[in-house]
Amino acid sequence: MLPLRIPDLPFLVQTKYLLRALGFELLNSLCRPWSGGESPKPVIRRSRWVALSRCAIHLFPTVVFLFLIPLNYKAMYIGPGFSLETSTGLYLVLFQIGAKLLEICCVSGLATVLLHVLRNDLLGDGVPLGLVGSGYFFSQANYFWSPEMFVGALHSVKHWKVLRLLILITVAGALALLIAPSSAVLLQPRSQTVPAGGTAYFLPAALDQLWPSEVNGSDELSECFGMYSVQNIVCASAGFDSLRSYFQNFNTSFATPPMLWNNIHLQPFVVQSLAAKIPRLLNKGKVFGHGSETFGFQPNAITATFQDALTSDWRDGTKRWSGSRFSAVGQYQYATQRLSTVVSTSPVVLPRCLRAQNFSSGPGQVSFPVKSWTPLKFNVSLGESPEWEVKSKAYDVIIPEYDTTHSLQHQWIDLPTDRFGPVSGGLLLQLPGNVPNTSQAVIGCSISASWFSGQILSDSHTDQAAWSVADSKKQWAIIRTDLNASSAEASKYRRLISIRNDWFRSLTPPTPCVSHSNQSKQVTTLQCLFSDVGLTTVLEDMRTQLQHRENGKTCHYQLPDPSETDVDRWNRHDCVNGAKKQLLEMILASVFANGLSRYGSRHAFDQISIRDSPRDPSRWLLKNLTRAPDYYASLLSNKPHHDAILPAPASADSKYVNLRMRVQVVGYAWYASGFSDYVAITVVVTYMLIALAHTIWVVATGITSSSWDTVTEILALALQSPASKALSGSGAGIERLGTYQRMMKLRIREEGQDKKIVLVVDEDENNKDSQSSPLQPTGVRYTQIKIDKEYA
Repeated sequence: MLPLRIPDLPFLVQTKYLLRALGFELLNSLCRPWSGGESPKPVIRRSRWVALSRCAIHLFPTVVFLFLIPLNYKAMYIGPGFSLETSTGLYLVLFQIGAKLLEICCVSGLATVLLHVLRNDLLGDGVPLGLVGSGYFFSQANYFWSPEMFVGALHSVKHWKVLRLLILITVAGALALLIAPSSAVLLQPRSQTVPAGGTAYFLPAALDQLWPSEVNGSDELSECFGMYSVQNIVCASAGFDSLRSYFQNFNTSFATPPMLWNNIHLQPFVVQSLAAKIPRLLNKGKVFGHGSETFGFQPNAITATFQDALTSDWRDGTKRWSGSRFSAVGQYQYATQRLSTVVSTSPVVLPRCLRAQNFSSGPGQVSFPVKSWTPLKFNVSLGESPEWEVKSKAYDVIIPEYDTTHSLQHQWIDLPTDRFGPVSGGLLLQLPGNVPNTSQAVIGCSISASWFSGQILSDSHTDQAAWSVADSKKQWAIIRTDLNASSAEASKYRRLISIRNDWFRSLTPPTPCVSHSNQSKQVTTLQCLFSDVGLTTVLEDMRTQLQHRENGKTCHYQLPDPSETDVDRWNRHDCVNGAKKQLLEMILASVFANGLSRYGSRHAFDQISIRDSPRDPSRWLLKNLTRAPDYYASLLSNKPHHDAILPAPASADSKYVNLRMRVQVVGYAWYASGFSDYVAITVVVTYMLIALAHTIWVVATGITSSSWDTVTEILALALQSPASKALSGSGAGIERLGTYQRMMKLRIREEGQDKKIVLVVDEDENNKDSQSSPLQPTGVRYTQIKIDKEYA
């Protein structure tokens, strides 16, 4: 076969070293004669071009990693999928192929570094026989517990160069093992949650204005105490229509046997305002049985209002984006799932009601629940709910005369915390009586409301599409009364809210209420809800209708017992009306959580616009929402706290609320978000550092070698080396560890005029001048290999 001839140009001649370094030696071989003896060639070359060409194997993976690391660190969002025309699976297969190609290049680069060090050591003081083949086998896991590595480890104790080589082999082996998954992790985009912007901003109110330790009616608008306050979005009673619509559906659930009401999650429901200025808020909670707490919570309205406005502007900003078409920002608008979050303060409410008690009108004592400061047991990680000790104490009250409206009357009681624990106040409920001027059934309830710091979020992918509070341990943090909103430790604890009677009146203003019999009457919002679920008429039904009573585990019908009092009827656990207490607590938790979440929300709006259109919230303007020229660009970035997009008012003397909005999108992206990503970055950076050190080393010295890159070449070298008596008996294998410990060297064997490169055992070289040596024939010398000199 005729060889391919190439012009004898310096550049093309030097290219053969580059092709060999990249693994394309076949191209060089095709340009040489097919047969005939091998011509002498230099072992060591002093040429920076040759040295640089030997490092070319590092170029491709290093360039790719230099691109992938910042890409994953900064996050590059692709979209919900790769392309509408091409299957996502096809792209993933191509990325896997690319990761495999990177692995091959990296392992080849590590082999180049290791072989370079091995050649240097073989040309110098030598290398243990067991480590001579490490440049070819370091990528095999079983090599690291082989006799060769074991002997090398023992030998490294006395020889620092062997220790250096052993460390390099270990690092190269670990990288060879980890480089494949690391390349795949960084190269292949995954479906994940990616940060997509956000900014710091200030709410136009002070901390103590939004989340005070005491809530009273002085901070509410005068319109919040009248009949139409439920239509005013900043009033505590706003959202009443949503609450009423939700609880009206509990007429059938009211008949659930009491044993089924323990530990029930309330179905979250959306609370909407009549105007869209305050966004939809998700009211959540849970109903517990004896020994546990029913609770409810709802996100802070003013925080949700500004967060909703900024998120809406963020969406507009993605559509206005006019930057590079390769930027991830332009792809955010195609995200089908978006998550906007902020850490802020919201209320959690824990009501507890006792069994009904007999009481006549006028002054007297009624028992109220005593709240514990800490639960008896609580383990969030196991999914447990807090269990509280149930106690009660009597408190002096005055109950008005019997009410002929047959409504469930309520009265707010200021309960002292030194006697009743962490309570915001008490609620005295007076059940509709049977005959005027007789004893009536009353119920004492304690309301424990507190502020807690939690994440407020809006997930565009959920069915509710409303702002909600994420469940967290902070809902059950230790409750404190000695902290205010500006305290440094306020976010670590729950802060007790003291509720005053005038704010309770704004929470329960008068409203027209149409009952199931289509009779309209004016009652408070709370009375209307009690009426909707049947709590107002339940005693009348139990007096007159056939009863479905519980008898052990079964239920049976029987006639009403005329000897029973209203207290007996309310406290009785029957099969139809057994969930009265749980339903009562559930309503209180939801109503108070909704009202407290709106406290201070009037500060979100410009006071002039409120004054000009007090009953038309659609005309109200958000305060402090100014859109500067870089407004949209700021929303799509992540500005630090000191560069807030909505600054605090310049005239503010008190601490204004500083929040940080974060927006995330879900889809395919390059993004280092987990432990495995950072491990992958560490692995590839380690490889690049080794490649850089190798490149600097060989280019600085200009000395390198391209000999013995393959097992075939090292085998050919061994075949032309003379047999050594030091290795006698090893032709069929090696069984003794001492054999692996023999030091091997690369030398020029001179015997007369014959000079050739050989692999020699250290004992053979040391006896080179001894005429009586049993290991060597006479007239044999070993010399060092010289630079740029050709050898056979």
